[in-house]
Amino acid sequence: MAVAHRLHEAVWPAWLEAGRRPSDKTRREGLLRALAAVDAEPVRAWTDPGMLVDPVDETVSHAMYWQPPQGEEALTADPAVTDVLRPVAAAVAAAPATAWWTSGVDLNLLRYTSWPGQEAAPGPLVTGARERLNRWRDETLADERDAARNRPADPAAPFSGRWWSTPAMAALVTTTRPLRGLGSVELVWDEDSLGPRDASVWTLAPAQPPRVWEIDGPEAWVRLVGRYPLDVTSSRRHDWYRTTGRAGAWRIPDWAAVAADWDAVHLSVGGYLTAATRPLAVGDGKAATVLAGWNPDQTWWLTDVLTAHPAPETWRPGQDAGGPGQPAWLRS
Repeated sequence: MAVAHRLHEAVWPAWLEAGRRPSDKTRREGLLRALAAVDAEPVRAWTDPGMLVDPVDETVSHAMYWQPPQGEEALTADPAVTDVLRPVAAAVAAAPATAWWTSGVDLNLLRYTSWPGQEAAPGPLVTGARERLNRWRDETLADERDAARNRPADPAAPFSGRWWSTPAMAALVTTTRPLRGLGSVELVWDEDSLGPRDASVWTLAPAQPPRVWEIDGPEAWVRLVGRYPLDVTSSRRHDWYRTTGRAGAWRIPDWAAVAADWDAVHLSVGGYLTAATRPLAVGDGKAATVLAGWNPDQTWWLTDVLTAHPAPETWRPGQDAGGPGQPAWLRS
């Protein structure tokens, strides 16, 4: 962890300075020098997955689909910055600590994270998924029709609305796996989070072998959207234009249709890091999609194939949760 702190202290001030004035060549050159001086080779020896929980948390917590990228985030689109970061990315990818980032869903380690006061039910709703998905589809189509009638076609107009590409608000079960010291990685990797707070973590198990669509990168997400397309251009155009700068047609999966063929869809950590927040062309390129509102290693369960342990664990944030280094969470 000392290596991680040294990397952070060496680079972060230069990154912030360049981000405040992206057009300032002097600050940009200072950032490039700081990045080029980073020796990432020690990272290749990291074996503890917890060593990289906090850096991924930084990425997840800054994923916002309703506003333009901030200055320091926009810097990652600079080809020179991308090139100088490649050795760091290669070291991270080679570390034993990240080997699980490319793995599929682990059916022996399914954890449902419930945030008291935020969830519609005290525990996972393991029945009734079809009805809730059909209702989600009806509401999504109604929102799309309303947006087409009442919102301007100019994508730069100051409007906002639904920005998720997941079946959000459908009260479906989602799971992530635990890591050492974490009852569930969703405790720390949670887009649009309200911050560290007490949570209940339930253990789930499949009652039968599930059919799982794995999203291990942009191509797998695009194939899913292309196979089960749902047009959401009018309802997403303003938010996703601000995030990506792209104007045009937008698609997401028709999750009710996906559920006819698949029980669940899992997004690996590697899939998240390579696909989220980007405009991805669908089909002939006339339409695009954004993977938005999805957490790393999260599985969305679309059918009633799970059973839940009757008693959850309670986890609360420790003194260092949300701060530098590995977040500290305590099981009550």
